[in-house]
Amino acid sequence: MQEEWTEKYRPSSLSQVIGNDSAVRAMRRWAESWSKGPPRSRALVLRGEPGIGKTSSALALARDMSWDYIEMNASDHRNAASIRKVAGAGSTSQTFTLDGDFMSSSHGKRKLVIIDEADNLFGREDYGGAKEIVETIRNSGQPIVLIVNDYSELSRKSPAIRQLAEKVDFRRLDSKAIVGLLGSIAEKENVRVPQRLLEQIAENAGGDMRAAVNDLQMMVEGKTALEPADGDAMGKRNQEKSLATCLRAMFGAKTLREARDATLDLDMTPDELEKWIEESIPAELRTAEELSLAFDSLSRSDVYLGQTRRLQHYGLWAYAKEMMTGGVSLSRRGTPRPAHVEYRFPSHFIVLSRAKGFRAARDSVSSKLAGFLHTSRRCVNESALPYLAAISKNDHDLLVALCSETGLDEGDVAYLLDADPDSKEVDEIMSRVRSVKGIAEPDDKTGKGRGRPRGPKRGIADF
Repeated sequence: MQEEWTEKYRPSSLSQVIGNDSAVRAMRRWAESWSKGPPRSRALVLRGEPGIGKTSSALALARDMSWDYIEMNASDHRNAASIRKVAGAGSTSQTFTLDGDFMSSSHGKRKLVIIDEADNLFGREDYGGAKEIVETIRNSGQPIVLIVNDYSELSRKSPAIRQLAEKVDFRRLDSKAIVGLLGSIAEKENVRVPQRLLEQIAENAGGDMRAAVNDLQMMVEGKTALEPADGDAMGKRNQEKSLATCLRAMFGAKTLREARDATLDLDMTPDELEKWIEESIPAELRTAEELSLAFDSLSRSDVYLGQTRRLQHYGLWAYAKEMMTGGVSLSRRGTPRPAHVEYRFPSHFIVLSRAKGFRAARDSVSSKLAGFLHTSRRCVNESALPYLAAISKNDHDLLVALCSETGLDEGDVAYLLDADPDSKEVDEIMSRVRSVKGIAEPDDKTGKGRGRPRGPKRGIADF
């Protein structure tokens, strides 16, 4: 099978990274700061759209600094345990070279920990994942690079990242830079490709270098020369614009049509878009008059959205979008725009997410208690849980016995104690539960059991 060109021609040094010179300089400065010991920012966040060289730059940095590296993908290692096992251990331990030579941190030898897709930490299965990334950075004796597509999502999950990590922005590449690299690859592969076809591939990629290289390899496969007509078979690549790009264009629009068209490529309903615009208005507009006009337009948009839901007449969405995009953007009264705006995740969705998580945790506890108490979940929710939660906070012995009898887990205990699932209080309760059940306690370092506990077991009947 032919080797993928994206891997074959991946930059081996930062000097080979094209189109992001300022980002490369910032990475070098940060890496060199480790020569005097761990700097204030022990982590570097590379943020930008997919396919523009973030991961390649991180690997190239490790080679330039003669650092070993550990690479993990946060999409595959999502919870606290797996992140602690891979990234946590790698960030605090010494390392060896591939030749077996010991690399001492005290002599300037380092190991780069690369966490790719660090913004992909969502859902119940990710308990503690974002928190563990923060702890890994705080305790790290080795440099860490976090690679994200959506920095706002990562910082929403872990606000401490803003203070702990230095941020480096990667921009989409212009067509000229992509054409130059594609021409170099074609020359090395001894394939003749017309200049116009190279330009067409670059334009179609929309700034995504990885996509452009993949397209070229697909077209060249089995050939020694390409013709201009070969580009006709290349489908139009669907370049979905980032939300931040669309919002920036919308707020900077000068006409109603320009503001409306700026959000056409977004894959979200007008209801979702309205929440993002609402969250961004205070960051974009400054004067009382502008804010008043913008929120007035947004309220009129909300009226149309409400009528759409009631009447199920989705033609009204067009009027709603006119008001939320054009109406808001034209509320600006000549004041200059901020130099940089970071569009934050809507607080409305955060509140809903927390409420959903609260209900899920409550239902998990009530479903386990309903069978044990021979009653319905609704009865447990209304009559038992409020009192049980109050008692559990003051009587851990009862809570331990209840967990042993009913199978309540860390999340259930956290709900009853109104604590974080990873908190010390929850850990102590679950350790006592394992002791009562006779389950071997895992050792922090070796992972081996500490042996079967001794002592009498206590159950609900004892209380």
